[in-house]
Amino acid sequence: MSDYRIFWGDTHNNVYVGPETRPQTPDINELCRYASTFLDFYAPAYYTAVMFSHPVKPEFNPDGRYVGVKTEGTKTAERVRREWAEVESATAAAHRPGRFVTFPCYEWQGNGEWGDHNVVHRQEGRGVLLVPTSAELYAGLRGTDSIAIPHHTAYAGRHRSKNWEVFDERISPFAEIFSCHGCSETDEDWMPMRRNPHMGPKTGGGTYAAALDRGLRVGAICSPDSFGFMPGWYGRGLMACLARDLTREGLWEAFLARRVYGVTGDRIALDFTLNGAEMGRRLPGARRRAIAVRVRGSDAIDRIEILRNNRVVATYCHQGRWDPPPAGRVSRFKVRVECGWGAFPNEIPLASEEWRGELSVAGGRIAGWEPCWVDFGQTPAELDGGRARFGLRTRQFPGAYIADLLFNADVFEIEAAPEQSVALELNGVRTAAPLAELCRSSRVLWLEEEARRHVAALTGLREEDHERVDTFYHAGRKAKVHRAVPEAGYTAAFEWTDDEPLRGETHYRVRVEQRNGQRAWSSPIWVAGSE
Repeated sequence: MSDYRIFWGDTHNNVYVGPETRPQTPDINELCRYASTFLDFYAPAYYTAVMFSHPVKPEFNPDGRYVGVKTEGTKTAERVRREWAEVESATAAAHRPGRFVTFPCYEWQGNGEWGDHNVVHRQEGRGVLLVPTSAELYAGLRGTDSIAIPHHTAYAGRHRSKNWEVFDERISPFAEIFSCHGCSETDEDWMPMRRNPHMGPKTGGGTYAAALDRGLRVGAICSPDSFGFMPGWYGRGLMACLARDLTREGLWEAFLARRVYGVTGDRIALDFTLNGAEMGRRLPGARRRAIAVRVRGSDAIDRIEILRNNRVVATYCHQGRWDPPPAGRVSRFKVRVECGWGAFPNEIPLASEEWRGELSVAGGRIAGWEPCWVDFGQTPAELDGGRARFGLRTRQFPGAYIADLLFNADVFEIEAAPEQSVALELNGVRTAAPLAELCRSSRVLWLEEEARRHVAALTGLREEDHERVDTFYHAGRKAKVHRAVPEAGYTAAFEWTDDEPLRGETHYRVRVEQRNGQRAWSSPIWVAGSE
């Protein structure tokens, strides 16, 4: 990976354009601005099939304001063109080569039979294809600087799941393996697809593994497929791109080379090579295939799996193989600060939505940080030697099914000796401990005094009026300082050599899982048969 840098982006944040979407949804220009504060690249996906409060009628599919099949020359087509012009204006205005790269993008669904694709253009100036089939979509994109990314492929065939019988690796160099819908790798429910009941359940045939079993050469990414309008929604998928520079040209070259991979949320740095070649490549036959994997995670690494033709052929378990550094030895540690616990909306409103924090390390420095954001209103961390200032915002939402919206976090990478103390102050509440102690246990910051004042102001009840001791704890806002992880825990390397004869083209790929459940999937490397 020495020739490439990892750039993080979102190619599937659904964007609604048009007068009826305002003020219910964020303006696309504001989405681009916010994305630029914590992503490297962004392709806001103009959603051409959406219903807001319109009643379902026979002539509409369950998802569609724009049916997208018989629209050329109609008022719908004219409207799409007007709204698409807004999208292209926004991506052109936000594009800053070297700092933040945008691509114009739209979601194509056709007649619903061929699988949804996100069409990404390398630059502005191309329109929206309103055609019913993926064969027509591919024909319209062939020979252009455009790609079409299949997503949520594990749903039932002919019902918004990718039909792999129509496929062109030049136009679809990779597909989404994970998003807010769940995991499309296989039809097993080890990572389910249960968030969208009218499209589910998932089944075999259209999965990512099924595409590879067909002999198709398709890379893997993750993207949020977000209907909450939040770009780069943590925990719902993020795309990694291995490119030489942060430009449209640099990223596009990596897209076409399938030098991409996906993570569920944490920005896991994954270096996977076979005989020195990076992910996405097609290689000639070789008697020995030396595979090397290097991982730098955001939490303790649990295991690394190497798959050959979709079967796990080698596993490395990192758990129990590392120890914190001894006293006096300077190392690096990752500390995650997460905010969002408190009362349910039907119990009591929050005293405040804002968190203002300062993290400091005596005698050390803060080398970097990583956002884990699921909502707007977060403030990028400002690092100054051994100090970091940051802002998070949490909100209450009704319904447990979107309870994950409550939690936002930052991960800080600290360089210090284990005996050096780390102090965190959040909204006036302070905790401090040596890194060695933080490696042993997590801790909770409870805004106790705020909770007592807030409950008293809302209810008029005195403290002695409450019969339970946990009343204020339940009503109060809380944050968690996760167990610190030393560098030995969040980095791992694994090498494995395969000398089994290959009778036909064979693909190898890598899966990584951290102890906190966050995952990464590489794109494959293909090797020609050696017999």
